[in-house]
Amino acid sequence: MKSSVRIFIQLLLFSILLFALSALAIYVLPAGLTFRDLLLPGIGFPVIIALSFLVFIFGIKRKAERQPLFTMITIGLKFVLSSIFALTYFIILKRTGPGYIVLFFLLYLAFTVYLLKLMLKVLKVRSLK
Repeated sequence: MKSSVRIFIQLLLFSILLFALSALAIYVLPAGLTFRDLLLPGIGFPVIIALSFLVFIFGIKRKAERQPLFTMITIGLKFVLSSIFALTYFIILKRTGPGYIVLFFLLYLAFTVYLLKLMLKVLKVRSLK
């Protein structure tokens, strides 16, 4: 339980750091984006990763033979939620400029790598026990 809370605090700190770096990049680089353009992906991706990690934590507390299933469910849930978010972001909100696309996929990649790193870390620690 304690390590799960610590991991969520790390996710929050990572999100704040990535949000600050993205905001700095928006103001420094001539991308044509504003701070408001960063809000939706800056909040959406951490929520998706937190939900996915909650499913993962729930799964690793189950029997050992069910843990791989919950790991795959976690990855699938992140993919489905990210796809819904992408459809909303690009089609419904009509954010189709090059700056929006680069921002979206850079944040998607950063949070995906972070989730996979966390999952591998937790699985490595659990396999050593």
